[in-house]
Amino acid sequence: MLVDVLRIVHILASCVWVGGTIALVFVGVPAIRATEGEARAIAMRTLGRRWRPLGWSAMGVAILSGLWLTDRHGGFAGAALDTRFDRLLIAKSVLVALLCIGAVLHDYVIGPRLQRELRAAAEQAPSTRRRLVLVGWFNFTLTLLVPILGALVLSTLD
Repeated sequence: MLVDVLRIVHILASCVWVGGTIALVFVGVPAIRATEGEARAIAMRTLGRRWRPLGWSAMGVAILSGLWLTDRHGGFAGAALDTRFDRLLIAKSVLVALLCIGAVLHDYVIGPRLQRELRAAAEQAPSTRRRLVLVGWFNFTLTLLVPILGALVLSTLD
């Protein structure tokens, strides 16, 4: 029963993260790109500030429930790489860690730097924007790969 509840919580939290990210990438950001100047900056800032608490909370719940599920399935008990479950779980964990690092860079380092550069009309803003877009697409790719690996991990439990 507890494992079922944990799986449901894990999947719902993952759905919020993945679905929200897809909506941002294909709906929110393109709509904001149609605006210019200060309106664009305000819209991007507002979108980021509204998404972060929901997205980061969902990611946190997914990580914590995933760790709890791993423990419930003996993922911390055996030697690493012994089974397909272990190998897939380690791969998924590495991708989640990379996703967290990328999200921190995007949300709290490169994004704010770009905002400051745009306000100051700095010459380096285009290169910072390219880095932000590159990190964003890297994160998006990981956001899609993590649940795929999650499904593969679950397939080993049957």
